[in-house]
Amino acid sequence: MVESLGKEVLAERLTKFYQELKQDDGKEYSRSAHISIRAGINRHLTSETVGKTFSIINDPIFKTANRSVNAMLKKIKEGGTSKVKHHSSIPPEDIQKCYVSGIFGDDSPISLLRVNWFNISLYFCRRGRANQRKLTKNSFIFKTDANNVEYVEMAEQEKTKNHPGGLGDKADEADPKMFSTRETHCRVQYLKKLIRVLNPGEEALFQRPKRRFCASDDIWFDRAPLGVNTLGNMMKEISVAAKLSQIYTNHCVRATSVTLLDRAGIPVHRIMQVSGHRNEGSVKVYCERQTLQQQKQCSEILAKQTETASTDTVVSGRKPLQQTQNNNKNEIRYQNSFSNTTSPKFVDFGEASFENCNFTFNYNVAK
Repeated sequence: MVESLGKEVLAERLTKFYQELKQDDGKEYSRSAHISIRAGINRHLTSETVGKTFSIINDPIFKTANRSVNAMLKKIKEGGTSKVKHHSSIPPEDIQKCYVSGIFGDDSPISLLRVNWFNISLYFCRRGRANQRKLTKNSFIFKTDANNVEYVEMAEQEKTKNHPGGLGDKADEADPKMFSTRETHCRVQYLKKLIRVLNPGEEALFQRPKRRFCASDDIWFDRAPLGVNTLGNMMKEISVAAKLSQIYTNHCVRATSVTLLDRAGIPVHRIMQVSGHRNEGSVKVYCERQTLQQQKQCSEILAKQTETASTDTVVSGRKPLQQTQNNNKNEIRYQNSFSNTTSPKFVDFGEASFENCNFTFNYNVAK
């Protein structure tokens, strides 16, 4: 156990560990993974449980081990695989495709399960497969506001990655709500129907859909909860089933929540009350990323500025030559667009040749 090793021995073990660190399939870990693994080990060793008073990141004894990490990061960079892969937000077009294709709906157990999983993940900014597995029929409360609009809120605060509890934990001020739209795809009505057709013998909110069912059945689900792995791959399965533009992960839904709220101009501190983030910096990581649509917009702007409309398009700030008739003779006038400069600009006609022509050069002389 590394917890019982001395500093010198631990430094030697870590050096070898960093040099041999690979994934199960033999592939290299990403740059961020290497950094996170080292930080995780340091966090474990300095925790209250282990109680180490030194840092494997900053202590000089671990200099050789850290050089191994640095060498590995350079190797990853040289291999061209160091680019950070962010969890992209899901564009509205792909979300709409889920409804149009019938992947989201209430006409079958699987479509009802998927739409509620997505809505809960989106509106309550959910993270983690374990927390989803712990949701029950009683995890939500249905209420009505002063205008008689129905909405849903969480019944109780829960332990999360950002708020694990304990003396060092800040108060969790997250209090997201999901309001009824009173339209065809109403989120609140979908959740109410899911709870209504769940198996009464199982407390879990996400239950295994029945393979054989009739729409008139009172129960649409088996007496068995969905597994952690099934929940963890839910958005990937939805992406494939709906033939979305790319394969999204569960965390992409959380990224979508933050991104959409930021694009709508919601202040960071209010977004944190939905997402449960502990500091603004974490939220801004999502907000500062460009969506695919914004990247497309940038590309189109550059294209419009660099495309040549025709062969006589303005080049280098000059207007094209214009040919007019003057006393039955061809007269070519060159219009210089730099007339406001302090000195005249001489015309360069390149290898052009002219016969029986009159030239008129117009320019302004600075006063």
